[in-house]
Amino acid sequence: MATEQNLILNMPFDEADGSAVAYDYTAHRYDATVEGATFKHGTKNNCIHFEGTGSASVEQDILQLASDFTILAWVKPSMLEDGVTGKRLGLFCNTGLMEGYRDVWVDVNPDVWQFVIIRKSSSRVSLIIDLKEQGSVTLPGTLTGLSLLQDVYSGEYAYADLDEVKIYNTALSNEELEEAIKSVSTLEYILDGVNLKDFGIRVSASTGVLDLPKLKSPTEVDWPDYHGKVLDLTDKRYSEREITLSCWCKATGKSDFAERIYNLCDHFRKDGTIRLEITINPRKPLVYEVYNEDGVAVSKKWHDEQMIGTFTLKLQEPDPVKRVIRHQYAGSSTKEVSVAFKSDKMVNIYWGDGTVEQDVYGDHTGENAITHSYETTGVYYVIVAGVIEEITDFNTNGIVIWSRL
Repeated sequence: MATEQNLILNMPFDEADGSAVAYDYTAHRYDATVEGATFKHGTKNNCIHFEGTGSASVEQDILQLASDFTILAWVKPSMLEDGVTGKRLGLFCNTGLMEGYRDVWVDVNPDVWQFVIIRKSSSRVSLIIDLKEQGSVTLPGTLTGLSLLQDVYSGEYAYADLDEVKIYNTALSNEELEEAIKSVSTLEYILDGVNLKDFGIRVSASTGVLDLPKLKSPTEVDWPDYHGKVLDLTDKRYSEREITLSCWCKATGKSDFAERIYNLCDHFRKDGTIRLEITINPRKPLVYEVYNEDGVAVSKKWHDEQMIGTFTLKLQEPDPVKRVIRHQYAGSSTKEVSVAFKSDKMVNIYWGDGTVEQDVYGDHTGENAITHSYETTGVYYVIVAGVIEEITDFNTNGIVIWSRL
């Protein structure tokens, strides 16, 4: 069964148009350099678009062609203006032997997203589209080169959109391919590292998570001989964010119900803020540092057997404007995350492991960059909160998933 250890490249191409980098979301960080290509809306978020020019190049030699592997990608080939070109895709394999290449061409639907799979198992390489095998080749020798081609002969590059590219260092089974095409991120609410479902708690609705926080009262002058008032609406500042989660809890009896609620409340008794994470996307969750001021009041009826209670969880985020960075600690070379910037105003840095560096300001570029080491391997989301619009010279070895949230 394929695992995360078998995933050697995960490139969703979610970057904003104009980005010179396409990030790899595995621990390897085989990021690609983008030249001459653009980013646009794709299957879920953004994708990369090629218009007969451009490339997204990974410098590292990450794919062992002699071994088994599987390449997954969503591909939308463009129909060219002649109305004919763009209707075929080809799998080309080279072995380095005299007349040792093999290829297979298939008809496809242009301007339509298709789930394209290239799977190598021993000496057999298959081209699979939308889970149906379209053709395969048997290699006469060791594979030395591989490419997916388009029936465009006027230049070297494709006219197509590319999205959600993944490479595994194993030949995925048909069942695993079915799971890959069906995989959709489930909406989850995670509080202080614990999924609310583990408390037996479900969230039926939420408000405030994407709302623009209330504007702080601007400086004003009220001239008696003028209509209205004069307001200074430059450099707007915002009040804390208010988040409301409408929750219900299901338990097997009174004691079980009480224990679930007590375990939830224990998180709010801790010093400082706690982390709320909402997984709307497996790579780009919404993250907030929050506290609870209003307590937890549960509406319930006691039962000896199954019982259900409802409550509204009101949370406040004191630092409502922030930048979010993803960092994966997978080994000694990735244990430390660094954040470099200049800021005349103080910002707070929440490292995602429960620690925070407060009231940071000044020149923290170059050798003055702020670093943090993690104790446990995993994925962490770092929050830089404050007047981030006045931060300059920002740089990090992590991936910026939200430039402003």
